[in-house]
Amino acid sequence: MIWTLLIILFLLQIIGFYFMAILYTKITKFDDLEKKQRKLMTEMDDSIGAYLAEIKDENERLIERLSSPLNEASTNDDTLPDTGIVKLPVSEPAVEIRMNKPTTPMRKALKSYKTAAIPKVPEDDHSKAIQLHDEGLTTEEIAKKLDKGLTEVELILKFR
Repeated sequence: MIWTLLIILFLLQIIGFYFMAILYTKITKFDDLEKKQRKLMTEMDDSIGAYLAEIKDENERLIERLSSPLNEASTNDDTLPDTGIVKLPVSEPAVEIRMNKPTTPMRKALKSYKTAAIPKVPEDDHSKAIQLHDEGLTTEEIAKKLDKGLTEVELILKFR
């Protein structure tokens, strides 16, 4: 009777170790997946930042291109008054090129485009909670600021 009980206990212990090994391998797989996702998120953030910087540079070049003909046409002495006709020096007979003066709406659009800023994407509660925690606020203060439950904030901070 005792030997049967010992054999059953031994088998249960082996089964327990087997299940612990399986759980350990699953946890390590999830940890690796989480690391890959974090790496992917940082790469995406970097590429979006580079893309936005490139767009900003292109926009600034466009503004320079749009504003440079305006400045050159207004300071050019070869322009006939109020006609928008520019005479270019050519060895052959004089060639006239008509340039349309920019209209007021275009100037207003250019001015508003220069003053416009890239809108900041609103943060979600998850990133706000992490930011507030990094600033030194307690979980209770974060929960009050975000109007969330204390347990929810603790989970957010635990599973950063």
